Formats: sequence, C-alpha cells, structure tokens
Amino acid sequence: MPHDKETLAAVAARLIVESQLTDWSLARRKAADELGLSARATPMPSDEDIIAEIKTYHALYGGEEHAAQLASQRETALEVMRELSRFEPRLVGPVAEGWAHEGSSIVLDIVADNAKDVEIELVNLGADVSDSRVARDQTLSLDIENADWPIRIQIRPRGRAPDARFKTRLSPKELSALIA
Repeated sequence: MPHDKETLAAVAARLIVESQLTDWSLARRKAADELGLSARATPMPSDEDIIAEIKTYHALYGGEEHAAQLASQRETALEVMRELSRFEPRLVGPVAEGWAHEGSSIVLDIVADNAKDVEIELVNLGADVSDSRVARDQTLSLDIENADWPIRIQIRPRGRAPDARFKTRLSPKELSALIA
C-alpha cells in the first residue's frame, strides 16, 4: 500500500508530539519504519509538512491540555524576556507559533554587540546554562535548564539577519497581548 508524504508527515508529527522528540530526522525515519517503508528510498516530508500535521494533531487531540501547556510555556517565555529586556528579545519558534509540544524549547532570539554581555546577565540571574554552541553564522546558542520548560537563547551578532525558519517574532508586548 503506497504512502504519501502527508501520511509520513502525520506519523512523524504524532511521534514528535507523543515522544517529545526534538530530532525530526529520527522522527521521519521512525515514521517510515512504522509504515514499513525504506527511509532511504522514500521521499521524506518537509519541516513545513510536519508542522502542519503537528498543528492538526493538537487541534484533534490537544484540547485544554495543550492550551494549558502552551500558555505555561508562553508565560515562562515572557518572564525570561522581561529579565532580558535590555537585549530586546523576541520569542520565535514553536512556542511563538502555537504548535509547541511539551518537549519543545522556548526559543528567544537576541541581537547583541557582545554575546558575553548576555552570558553575564544570565549568570547574574542565576541561570543554569547546560550547553552552548556557535553556529556557522556566528550565532551563539545557549540552552538553559529551567524547572518547567527548556529554554534556548540564540544570540546573533548585530547586522546578522534573523533565522528565516522563524516567521513569527513576538516582542514582550506582543506576547503579553497574546497571553491576555
């Protein structure tokens, strides 16, 4: 029985949400395996296809539980954004777009002349940075352990364009209005 990319995307989305996967390549391979397909010989769904299916999954099965989880993630994001207000943070990614699952990181995009200033501010706030890495475009990503939700802070050098994958970019004021 042939399967299309939409079916693969739906299975991958279910695996991502139910297993709280962050590795979407793994979700695609597991989806193909679950459907009895070869991951190498089968055209895989795009991120956009999977995001659409995650939204559908939440609409069908998430209900009040997903709404409460998303509200909690957004409230946590707003608290952190207020603490880092001098760096003009923007909420991006799944929490901003409304399709986050329990394992999704709260992603904050910050532009700074000096990433060390942000790091020092995080230390002063008592943040527990569990991982850091620098991307090819010199964006520094810091993963912060939080009691409730994982947080990733992406610090871009001034003049660097925002990550094109993130279409929604919420300021603290916009996020506050969305929460209200």
